[in-house]
Amino acid sequence: MATWRTWIANVRQGDVYFLLNRLAHSDPTNLFYHHNWIDEAVPLYAGTPLSHLGTAGPWLIRAKWQAFSGMAEILDTVPFSDDSWGWAYHSEDSWENQIAHWQKYQLIEFEGEERVLRLFDPRVAAVLIPACKPSDWSSLLASVAGCCIPAMDGNIILNRPADTGRTETHGLFVPGRHLTEAWCNSAQSRRNIADNFYIRFWDAHSDLAFQLDEPEGRLLRLINDYMDTCREDLTDVTLVGSHLFIRYLTDHYIIHEQTGTTDAS
Repeated sequence: MATWRTWIANVRQGDVYFLLNRLAHSDPTNLFYHHNWIDEAVPLYAGTPLSHLGTAGPWLIRAKWQAFSGMAEILDTVPFSDDSWGWAYHSEDSWENQIAHWQKYQLIEFEGEERVLRLFDPRVAAVLIPACKPSDWSSLLASVAGCCIPAMDGNIILNRPADTGRTETHGLFVPGRHLTEAWCNSAQSRRNIADNFYIRFWDAHSDLAFQLDEPEGRLLRLINDYMDTCREDLTDVTLVGSHLFIRYLTDHYIIHEQTGTTDAS
């Protein structure tokens, strides 16, 4: 398995940067400051149209080169308990260019709408960056020479494709079909959809949700079973409302149509 020590040891040129998610538990910037690993740090949403989101935004960290060895050892031996904490890359671009680059790509155009791209979350980066084509490396990842992304199955190490230059984009970045399909087919996308459906169902049908979530976790398992059914039927589960889920529960005799009561299982 690729380790932080292996990756750091192979960074020959440029500086090492981290994109950190301060909403992770615990806040990764606390660890970086505690160990004096930080040379420069900036909240990337500051001074941008997303500044109102405050601490919800990522921080860009330039690590001290003197800290590389000890930092890599700690990241290998005491990993973060929250897998959304962040990821690292190295680059020869200036600090100012790093800031400008990531602030430019924090908003993208997806399905004709302006969306926030949470690429600083390694659960997103681990899906999208491996799927990137050279054209994406020349725009979205123009500042990245190589990266190390923590993932459930171990660190993902990627290097910039050969002969990939830099393309100046005008307007918002529009992810290609290869990126949208990679995300839609990912386990993380499915988890996000299930979690969001779970929250909406609790908001709309709290009494029924309470019954269905006994024992705890049962409701989420039912939602995942329903998502499997939607996939088999080629139904876009993101467009499905609670009423169709309730019909599914009724058809499978999990709840009674007239009373709304549930059968334990």
